[in-house]
Amino acid sequence: MQVKIIGAGSIGNHLTQACRRMGWSVCVVDADPKALLRMKNEIYPARYGAWDSAIKQYTPDTAPRGGFDIIMVGTPPHVRMAVALEMLSEKPKILQLEKPLCAPFDKNLRKFVVAYKKQKATKVIVGYDHSVARSMHRVAELIAEGIVKDIQTVDVEFREHWDGIFKAHPWLKGPQDTYLGYWRKGGGASGENSHALHLWQYLARLSGLGRWKKVSAALKVEKKGEVEYDSLAAFSFETDSGKVGRVIQDVVTKPTRKWARLQGVDGFIEWLCNGAPNGDVVRYAGADGAVKEEIFEKKRPDDFHQETLHIQDILNGKIYAKDSPLAFESALAVMSVLETAWKNHKKGLVLIKQIK
Repeated sequence: MQVKIIGAGSIGNHLTQACRRMGWSVCVVDADPKALLRMKNEIYPARYGAWDSAIKQYTPDTAPRGGFDIIMVGTPPHVRMAVALEMLSEKPKILQLEKPLCAPFDKNLRKFVVAYKKQKATKVIVGYDHSVARSMHRVAELIAEGIVKDIQTVDVEFREHWDGIFKAHPWLKGPQDTYLGYWRKGGGASGENSHALHLWQYLARLSGLGRWKKVSAALKVEKKGEVEYDSLAAFSFETDSGKVGRVIQDVVTKPTRKWARLQGVDGFIEWLCNGAPNGDVVRYAGADGAVKEEIFEKKRPDDFHQETLHIQDILNGKIYAKDSPLAFESALAVMSVLETAWKNHKKGLVLIKQIK
């Protein structure tokens, strides 16, 4: 399998290691030669023990074009769609875009949607990898088995202080040095922790709650000079079936809380990312009230390995890309919510304007 990864930052390193773990051939492209050196000499060896000499590195002017089975785009959100359009023209079998899909109101997103719908050669997915974790697969199984009868509501929280991000990127002094400090570039709590929005719509669909139709958003906006981002984003949803639910995302909480709960008439299912020292936790109870708990061991690189395993299943025809939790359409729905929220966050409950 031939893979090209655009971006040598933290995500690019994770994706590269996951692809090499699959035995795939990888080349990494970055416009900044310093980023390529940092990957080779610092990030990759520190995380994974040693540099892998089989990884090829290029700047855009020397990078190979065409002939790739998979292209992964790990650039900052505000430039991702322009790069994605270029990569789509190379016709890989899979084009993986990192999350969030792009910055709110990015005009290139509309261009990409048009180009994506016109072609049939490439399947596009987006890196909301928590939705394909082993623990989340277990949640999906429990829902399908009917452990909890008549699920009434879904709540998801991704509350994580972004100190962890800056520890993983020591060359950055703070949010002002990256897209994270600018919501218009796809940063802030609403963009960076949009895993929660993505999981909410996935779990709501599996649970029979329907699709989100209306949203009320409260955004705590921090502004200092040119820096402007939301430190906390709270979303309340009403679905097309009349059910309601909630999402909270922030960049201020310590310790981290990444959590989902599905509440039924006579039971519940809870998911806690890294809820145990050695991995994720799934906790649930049915009508008898007996609480059961399962632990799914993992380390951080395993999140990306699960994503590459999922990609392999798509390529092998075991999963249809449009049915995948990582489907482009699901990430586009998240962007519809984010754009609606930023345009109407002081207006209460409003209809979500779908991007088409």
